[in-house]
Amino acid sequence: MERTQNGGSRILLVLLILILSMGLSACTGGNDAENPSSADARPAAGLTMEDIPALVPDVLNLREKKYEDIPFLETQDQLSEYALWNLLCGRTEFACRLSWDLSHDMSAVALEQACEEAMSYYLFSAYKPWDMCTEDDGDPDSVYGKVKLVYDVPAYDLEARLGAWSYVVENPPPEGGFSDYDEERAYAKKVHDYVACKVTYNPIGYEPSLPVTQTRYDIFQEAYNVLGENQDTAVCAGYARAFALICQYAGINCAWVRGNETEEGSHAWNVIYPCDGSEPVLVDVTWDDGLSLDTVGQTQVDDSYFYIPLSSEYEHAADESMARFLQYVNETPASR
Repeated sequence: MERTQNGGSRILLVLLILILSMGLSACTGGNDAENPSSADARPAAGLTMEDIPALVPDVLNLREKKYEDIPFLETQDQLSEYALWNLLCGRTEFACRLSWDLSHDMSAVALEQACEEAMSYYLFSAYKPWDMCTEDDGDPDSVYGKVKLVYDVPAYDLEARLGAWSYVVENPPPEGGFSDYDEERAYAKKVHDYVACKVTYNPIGYEPSLPVTQTRYDIFQEAYNVLGENQDTAVCAGYARAFALICQYAGINCAWVRGNETEEGSHAWNVIYPCDGSEPVLVDVTWDDGLSLDTVGQTQVDDSYFYIPLSSEYEHAADESMARFLQYVNETPASR
């Protein structure tokens, strides 16, 4: 009897060891460095700049588009999309041909607007237009246009990307991306609360009188001011860019929007295009942070301006050209 009990114990012990071994194998298999939902993803604290995907997120899949070396563009939306396509592909210098109407009598206005509108999805706006011009090179049907952007402190932007990527590694989205509205909304709410809890609003806001030598980092306009190491204060643009950057790395179609413009200043917030194709929604982390106890590390955040259908929102008036461009790039390719 005693021998039978010992034998049964050995069998149970062997079975337990096999089960544990299978569990460990499942945890260590299928590692994908480009997939934040990988079960073997390293803790965010261990990530370095080399771990960040080479290119910024492309939630619109624009990088799949094909252009001629120097394409001919007839409308502002086409030009803005081409600028965004280049930036998403890692190019800050590009050329194109513009229709005479688009060139506005040989000015660079259309090129400047294209770069501004591209920032709705390419979330790093601390650039200087080092070279942005149009040229009549004798072609009777078009004008040559050239853009070269130089970023003030690219290392800061890379640090912001590391912060956003680390968050997604620590909080992996569903494998294969979001397909359920409520699941996507819940993830966006976590990001919303994380940003609001991490930083406080800086009352400097937007001051037209500030010296022109100050960069957007100096006036807290960038994702870096939220996601960079030891950063804990930002203005609305910093809140919105940081929120959008994390969402984009998680696969959420989230854009940065500017609006509510007056002579004294303007505001920035986010628009999300839900995964199920339903109506776009508005998210304003800045105002939600201001409606709750705004301290670094707070645990409670208001949600009055979270996931509001655009059709029902009247307090946020987006810049008309930016709103038009967002609508354009979110149309299906077949309808363009």
